[in-house]
Amino acid sequence: MVRVRRPARLRPVILVLAVSVVAILAVAGCRQQAGGSFGWKPLFGDLTKDTTPVLAKVGDVEITQADLEQFIDEQPARVKPEFAGPEGERVALRRMTEQALMVMGAVDRKLYNDTDVARSLVMQRRLTLDKAMRQYGLLRGAKPTEAEMRAYYEKNINHFKQVGMVRARHIEVATKADADRAWARLRSFEKSKDRKDDWEHVCEDFTINEKTKKLSGDAGWMGEGTPVPLLDNGMEFSKAVFNMPVGFNPPIRLGDHWHIVQISHREFERNSSFEEAKDAVKNEMMPDFQDAIIKDYLKSARAKYGVTLEGRFAPGQGMTAQQLFERAMLNKDMARRIELLTMIADDFPESDRADDALFMAGNVAIENDPDLNVGRQLMERLIADYPKSELADDAQVILDNLDNPKFLNPTSIEDIKR
Repeated sequence: MVRVRRPARLRPVILVLAVSVVAILAVAGCRQQAGGSFGWKPLFGDLTKDTTPVLAKVGDVEITQADLEQFIDEQPARVKPEFAGPEGERVALRRMTEQALMVMGAVDRKLYNDTDVARSLVMQRRLTLDKAMRQYGLLRGAKPTEAEMRAYYEKNINHFKQVGMVRARHIEVATKADADRAWARLRSFEKSKDRKDDWEHVCEDFTINEKTKKLSGDAGWMGEGTPVPLLDNGMEFSKAVFNMPVGFNPPIRLGDHWHIVQISHREFERNSSFEEAKDAVKNEMMPDFQDAIIKDYLKSARAKYGVTLEGRFAPGQGMTAQQLFERAMLNKDMARRIELLTMIADDFPESDRADDALFMAGNVAIENDPDLNVGRQLMERLIADYPKSELADDAQVILDNLDNPKFLNPTSIEDIKR
């Protein structure tokens, strides 16, 4: 199997739900039902019991203090300042009454029966409930356990490092002659210990950097090539001095100026401890963790509710499993390739390509995803759904070796055979 670097992958997108008049109408219904009326209320609020004062009435619609606050909270950040203060709240309340009047007019004219309007209402209902299921039904409060994060950290410890840092101070001068004179005084101090030639005095006498002069030339901690705010050419400076030895270093030229640099402290690059890396571990895990939750639900929901493809998408009609397999293997997007291969097992479970597709999808996931969970689940599904497949044993071998770096990233044929 060819090992490739992890590409940019599709991630589950978690969207914040914005309550709107359209969405509320959509949840209530989209076409007038026989023997009943179109459900278009409530227009505002969140369906919880509201005991706050009524601020306005539009027909038989009441707008409360809580409705007003929620309406303002729903607005985009760039718009919210328009509704600040007492006059802003009055503007917001006016907008709400105007919306209520518009909705009432639309209901009186039965515009919900218009094809375009009905289509929009149906779409908004679908999107609202889809997002609600993802964000609130599945992912709200879902997070990896401490044990899961620690296991992920231990498997991917090289992802979490404390970068090397040095602390430097400098004397910045305009000419080589000034740099040589300052350097000579510092060298003299090493022998004479005359206080007038120590770092602080030499820096006071020579440096032209007013920002660091106040700090006796201290430029702070820096990584290699990182910005140094107190220097105009800070990135060039940190790159030049990062590998200097601890102690005083002879003058160097950077740009139009000269610098004498003292490296006072050095911290070498090292792996972060679990406690240091815990937040980074969680952030790195979350996309795949959430993706696995959604995939698990969809698998169980498919079994619970049933999915039957009809017409040209029915098994034996339209594109065959073999054609879909070929299309999948030609797709350069790894996430889409996995999706298409998994689709074969979902839509053509009796096909002789179903087990092949799961095996290939699992390999693609393992080769491109450090988390390995997606690949692990696909291999486990292959074994569970197709225990007689000639690939089941291979899938089990892969599962048994997922934690073996030499198996996943072999350097020789002997590594693979082990």
